[in-house]
Amino acid sequence: IMIMRLPRMCMSLLVAFFVWLPLVYVHARYESYEGYQVVRATLTSSSHVDAIKQLGLDVWSDDSLVHVGQVDVMVNASHLALLDGMDIDYSVFVEDVAALVRTEKQRLDVRPKVHFNLGGDASWHDSYHTYTEIVTYLQQMARSFPRLMGMSVIGQSIEGRDIVALRVSGTVGTNKKRIFVQGGQHAREWIGPATVVYITEQLVTKYATDPDTRSLMDRTEFYIVPLLNPDGYNFTWTSQRLWRKNRRLVQGSTYGVDLNRNWAGENWCDYGASKTPSSDTYCGTHPFSEPETLASASFMSKYAPFVGAIDYHSKSQLMLRCWGYTQDVPSDEYNLKLVGDGYSAALNAQSGKVYTSMPSWQLYYTTGSAQDYWKGQSPNIPFSYTVELRPLPDDPDSWMLPPDQIIPTGEENWAGFKFFTNEVTSI
Repeated sequence: IMIMRLPRMCMSLLVAFFVWLPLVYVHARYESYEGYQVVRATLTSSSHVDAIKQLGLDVWSDDSLVHVGQVDVMVNASHLALLDGMDIDYSVFVEDVAALVRTEKQRLDVRPKVHFNLGGDASWHDSYHTYTEIVTYLQQMARSFPRLMGMSVIGQSIEGRDIVALRVSGTVGTNKKRIFVQGGQHAREWIGPATVVYITEQLVTKYATDPDTRSLMDRTEFYIVPLLNPDGYNFTWTSQRLWRKNRRLVQGSTYGVDLNRNWAGENWCDYGASKTPSSDTYCGTHPFSEPETLASASFMSKYAPFVGAIDYHSKSQLMLRCWGYTQDVPSDEYNLKLVGDGYSAALNAQSGKVYTSMPSWQLYYTTGSAQDYWKGQSPNIPFSYTVELRPLPDDPDSWMLPPDQIIPTGEENWAGFKFFTNEVTSI
């Protein structure tokens, strides 16, 4: 199986040591979020739900849905007055959203000059990186490990950015089983692409020195899409840090489709998603209406079959398994639970962190998710999961996880990923 490799450069440029210059981000229209808080509102009736939906508030709850019960929403003073007028009880969860955004932006604006050596100095992982920086880093990785890693462009986003994919595998072995890994469907979840890049780097840099990694690589082919939503991700750097969707102009001045509600599947967009374009869970006009999801699904179809797949998101520290759209128990639930529980246990043994292993529907119902499509539709991938990374739900850092958490998050999920690979390639 051949994937287009990047052009070889002269030997002097194959050295894995290079410099990222410090960047200063100047945004004429960068959303400050001044005056915004996040409150935990208790909605007790359908009228409460309808009123919150009409306000179009940004939902910070795990499910990104408005429903009867507790819902975390971002509000300003006018919104709070409306909640008070409807007798909706609430408590303040995040006192000052603008302060979180300012703190993160200040860290980015003063990023020092970073030197790194693949597999050695890990300072590249001390900060989050732009779309362009991520692509450049992956290009450098592919050039440094040409026998282990190939890189290709599998499509373009709505705004014309390349969606890149990787094939990573060892130098020996035939008839290898295949695993698919994806990150960055939701733009504001920066730790997702960061973790996928971290895991990719472990695979290629440890191959020569770590027998366990060599064993994984010599019997497995990994197909990896580190950042599926490059437009939305870029938008979180230039304009709105808390943007979730892609950047399709839907109607008027309304943008964005939730890519993780745009995959084909049972009961598509009937529930667990929204047909309202302004909603953060807007599913699009039809399955695979978006070039990003279509590119990923087409790439998978080209290299199927796969035995396992993981979609990395944040937040809440969860290992989610099928199904998201129904309470029906999969026929292979025993094995699905075994692998999910094992991933969480291996991660916990590494860091002490708890990632709860559970069926997706127990957290919330979804339709049009990648996980359910992978297992239930044409890919028919037996072991399909969604991993929700750090932090826990009640951590006010939320999607603005500090950069000093990148490496610990990567390390613990590398431990879980190794277990996952060993199991799903052996069952």
